[in-house]
Formats: sequence, structure tokens, C-alpha cells
Amino acid sequence: MMILCTTAQDVLDLFNVTNQANRVLTDWRGDRSKAPAVVPFVEAHQTEFLYQLTPADVERVCRSTNHALGEVKRKVAESVKDIVDWHPDFAFMHVLHYAVEALHELPTWQRFFAFIQEDEQAVNMLWLPSQAEIHRAVAKGVPEFDAKASMRWRVGNAYYSFLREIYVVAHLRAAGLDVRMHPLADALFRVDFWCGRKVCSLLVKNAKFHKDGQGRKRQPSEILAGATPPFTFHKIQLERASRFGVVHLPSPDHIEVSVRELRAAIRS
Repeated sequence: MMILCTTAQDVLDLFNVTNQANRVLTDWRGDRSKAPAVVPFVEAHQTEFLYQLTPADVERVCRSTNHALGEVKRKVAESVKDIVDWHPDFAFMHVLHYAVEALHELPTWQRFFAFIQEDEQAVNMLWLPSQAEIHRAVAKGVPEFDAKASMRWRVGNAYYSFLREIYVVAHLRAAGLDVRMHPLADALFRVDFWCGRKVCSLLVKNAKFHKDGQGRKRQPSEILAGATPPFTFHKIQLERASRFGVVHLPSPDHIEVSVRELRAAIRS
């Protein structure tokens, strides 16, 4: 059986087709903080195992995961501005995608937290930079408890965003749609996932940032404007979570609307 695989070159062939996208790519490749380690790593990444995940797999992880935010209070977490606004060289989604492919599973929070302390690559991508950022905050006078709480809030919310995306992708693929993901598309072109030339975004309404600060950054519709043939764009917007300690997932209605819209885009 042929194994489905999405490479960085697949992403560039599809999305690096506008002047704006090419500028984003050129700037990223030329960024001194990204060029030595991040660029070659992300350009070598292959999305494979992720496509084997089923909705049942994701739901099982959601039931068994420890709460990624623990007992952290929003007021405390968001009081440490340097950590709230922290963007490591490796985006959180880079690390999460890497974890899925390296572990051959969608990790629970506790598995992911152990992985970033045990796996040499993940240690350098996230664990060491996060600890250094905590130490910097403490050196500026932030209580250590608050700094650690803020970092857990920051990384934990990224983990939940990833779970939501994988949940949607697994459902759409189970419905027979050829939906794809890759961390290069996500972090560079702001494409959460796509199906053909339909670009999809998953957002939480009224959130300060829906994922890795991207609410304050350029949107895929801006980066990909003017492509020939054109891309179309689909947003799945969720209300803010009303229950603490439960993974906030799209409803079956959200999923069904997306299935219908993507199928219609394929037919048109």
C-alpha cells in the first residue's frame, strides 16, 4: 500500500506562487535565528503518520490526556508579558508535528511533556529554550512560580490548538477528503490545513491569539492573494471554551459544515 506523504517541497509547489509568499519564504530562510537549525529541519520534515490517525484515536487522547493547563490561573499566566508574547525559534507546531512523526502516535499532554525532556531534538527545540525564557523572566523579578505557570499556559494552549486541528483533519479525511498538513505551511504561510486549493483555518472566537500568536499576524488570504488559479478560504470558528479541564473540540455541526464546503469546492 502506498504511504501518503506531504513534504516541504509539496508545500512550496502549492503555496509559494505569489510575490507575498515568496517574500515570506525568503525572509524566513534569511533569518539568522532560523537559518542554522530551523530551516533545514522544517524543510526535511515529512508528514506521514499523522494521516493514519482516526477520529477515534484523537478522541481517545482527549479522554486520557492530563489537562495541559493544569491548575494555572489565566490572570497569573497572562501577567508575565515576556512569556505570553514569547516566540521560540522553532514554532510550537514544529515541535508538535515532530512529536507525532517521531513517536508514531498523537501524544497526550503528559507524553508530550516527557518527550520534550527526553528526545534530544525536542530538548533543543523547546525544553531548553523554554527553561532559558523562564530564567530570564525570574532574573527580571518575576516569581518563579508565575514564570513556570505562564510557560505552561503558553505551551499548553499550543498543544490544545494542535489537538483541535488534528481532530478536524482526522474527521475530514475519514469523510473521504484529501486534507493535508505540514508545519511549513502552518508556521510560514498560516495554513492550518488544506484540501486541494481550499485553505482552512481553525480559530477560537475572541481569543487573544488562536495559535502561536497568529491572531496578530498576516492571514493566509493576504499571503496567497493573487494566485492563479486562486485559492479559496474556509474558517472554522469556535466559541471560547466554557468548561475548564476539558479539551475544547469542534462540534459535529462544525465538522459537517466543513465537509459540505470542501466537497462543494472540489466539485466546482
